[in-house]
Amino acid sequence: MKFILQLIVLILLTLPGYTQSQTGANQDQNLNLKLENYLTEMEKVGLTGSILIELPDGSIISRGCGFRNLESNEPNDAATVFDIGSLTKQFTAAAIIKLEMAGKLSVNDPVTKYFDMVPEDKKYITVHDLLRHQSGLISNIGKDYEKIENPEFLSKLFSTKLKFKPGDNFSYSNVGYTLLALIIEKVSGQTYESFLYENLWQPAMMEHTGYSRPAFGPDRIAIGYDQMNTAWGRPTEKEWDGSAPYLHLFGNGGILSTTEDMHKWSRALQTNLIFNEDATKRLLSPKLRAGETEESYYAYGWDVAKTSRNTIRYAHSGYNRIFYADLMIYPAEKVVLVWLSNKSNDEFNDLNKELSRIIFNIDYVPIIPATDNSANREFTKLIIETIKSGGLSKAREVCSGANGNPALLEYVLRQEGFNQLDNGNPKLALEIFEMNVFAYPQSPKAIQGLAEGYMETGKKELALKYFKESLRLNSDNPFVKDMIRKLEK
Repeated sequence: MKFILQLIVLILLTLPGYTQSQTGANQDQNLNLKLENYLTEMEKVGLTGSILIELPDGSIISRGCGFRNLESNEPNDAATVFDIGSLTKQFTAAAIIKLEMAGKLSVNDPVTKYFDMVPEDKKYITVHDLLRHQSGLISNIGKDYEKIENPEFLSKLFSTKLKFKPGDNFSYSNVGYTLLALIIEKVSGQTYESFLYENLWQPAMMEHTGYSRPAFGPDRIAIGYDQMNTAWGRPTEKEWDGSAPYLHLFGNGGILSTTEDMHKWSRALQTNLIFNEDATKRLLSPKLRAGETEESYYAYGWDVAKTSRNTIRYAHSGYNRIFYADLMIYPAEKVVLVWLSNKSNDEFNDLNKELSRIIFNIDYVPIIPATDNSANREFTKLIIETIKSGGLSKAREVCSGANGNPALLEYVLRQEGFNQLDNGNPKLALEIFEMNVFAYPQSPKAIQGLAEGYMETGKKELALKYFKESLRLNSDNPFVKDMIRKLEK
């Protein structure tokens, strides 16, 4: 009987495609289950928002976590509308390329072509410089919802001092993208939102994306909450300039959308639905500055990085300390990750990165963070105070005695370490970073924090050691790779 069973198995394994299809199906099922289980565990510790995952086999995982309205217990789902923050920039950049395709402008145009009274030091800023954050302009000249009119905005902006000569370096600039939005309106003769709808969103069938054009039902727009569940409100409840935010946010942030619409956007970009191949290449592979490499760079509204698998990842995030948005596309590997949240929590901002590690590394075991509640916050505060008064050894003793209940908050320790560095207390900062690694020895973020602490205090050998350890745990971190290259020179 045993021989017959072995023979049947042997015959099945030799059938064309049997091993591949069965193994592949099992792997797909296991991956889906692993991702679902991870998201379930993350929701238990406070994950709030909506997630959409497209996997290599074409299957979609789409689910909500937490509530879009905590007071009335209305859950987040795939149709919940979120503020997507700086993901807005990829639409602004795409609109510029669309106008260039029509021959209405060039990315090489200087800003003097579109704005009067440009001072001498800013006359050589080009559209290309604005798109790549290499204009030298500062990031902001006011708060997101602060009222300001066009003449005052331009006057304030053009009177600021440049950080560097245009084209020489990189410095993230929200105001640069506001200038791009104003250029779109001048060249097209349309409002920014109507041009984007007609040329980008409508062709991609994105009917739930915009500032106000979709006439969102207020009950579908998520209420924003801070880490302690205090309601911040809806973006549409803030003071706007009619149908759109004032210029501090205009064109660089504040667009509202859903995970489903952002997934449609990812498909449109990958199928030449909106652009031809040449235009897509200009959007994602622009001319680089001297010394830049294709390992990691900022394109037109997108962060582009080469992965450890020698594939390309296109990504961008958006954050206003309440709402968080993150979109990642791995075109060669047929993976798309959309994460939109209405509750600020630094522990969850790397969700897409964790999901990608699960997808691309079958052996990866994700870390579930401690719940961000009052008990764990108080315990983290106690450990920090213990380090200050009794030293690192005493703090480790107290932490070990708690045995994980209550637990330390990894991101709070990391933030405190950097705060102490900024306040000129390097010894205390390093002890806090070391405490974090003691509590979370497998956390690439905790280890990276320690490495940065050592680097800031001139201990280059230790910095290099811990950067390498962080990279071992997270092989797709462009910042850590860059730090290692600099330290090994």
